[in-house]
Amino acid sequence: MKLIRPTTWPETFENWSSREASDPGWIHCATQIKGWPDWQSWRNFTAEQFDAQNLDWNLYEFDNPMKEIPEMLMGPFQGWQSRVKTPNTATFNDLIDLPSQMKYWSSVEKIRSLIENFPQGTELIGLIREDIDKIICLEGHHRAVSLTIADRIKQPINFENPPKIALAKITGDIDKKLTDILERGTSKTF
Repeated sequence: MKLIRPTTWPETFENWSSREASDPGWIHCATQIKGWPDWQSWRNFTAEQFDAQNLDWNLYEFDNPMKEIPEMLMGPFQGWQSRVKTPNTATFNDLIDLPSQMKYWSSVEKIRSLIENFPQGTELIGLIREDIDKIICLEGHHRAVSLTIADRIKQPINFENPPKIALAKITGDIDKKLTDILERGTSKTF
């Protein structure tokens, strides 16, 4: 990856909002499944769990997205971590190594659509885990799965405008933070 420039959490959140906040599927998830009044409340809660507003953010461009993105760790979200044996340790490659997951995700229309028409210049959000030299994906899981599957099936993706990622370093007792976030989840009540 190469550093593009420093950024801020408000800018990163605004970019996230522009990708998701008006999408009926994400609005349904936020309000009907997770119990929040709107998309912003749901995603702000997620950001607060990571103390995102107090982290130092930088924007990077992937040098080799087909290799770098599948090696990212899945974020500590129940919907993703429930698909693997050991929580908070699996990469997208690890997920797709599981035949049942490869079969499932290969059949999801959203994933197939992303493989066929990957969004140019898209931006993901992640946290740097320096202790194990890995990036945790906070936002962009479906795009990451689509690239992982495309790599497996040898489907070329046009990266005329390569994907980017907003990153900040996570510090402290990282394993405890990730476990606590995973256990709490992102529903309004639990």
